Amino acid sequence: MGKQFSDDPKAPAGGNCYACHQLTKEEVSYGTIGPSLYNFAKLRGYGEQIQRYAYGKVYNSQAFSACSSMPRFGHAGILTEDQLRHVVALLMSPESPVNK
Repeated sequence: MGKQFSDDPKAPAGGNCYACHQLTKEEVSYGTIGPSLYNFAKLRGYGEQIQRYAYGKVYNSQAFSACSSMPRFGHAGILTEDQLRHVVALLMSPESPVNK
């Protein structure tokens, strides 16, 4: 999941968040299966509790909703631990394009 035919098969897969979510206003092509994540932390807060929620949701979305169509990115090994931290940083940083 998240791989293109031309990607190095030894490299970690990506999450391809834009396939289901809007992350910024600049992106004109994004999926609508998942909710918009634009202003994620700006709307929810930048605290540790929201950061833990974001990490848990990306790591194993089915722990929050058994019928979630979102892949279990961490649990299934789709994203590495480092990639998971980067996704959470993208969602949580006030300086991220997500929260501008």
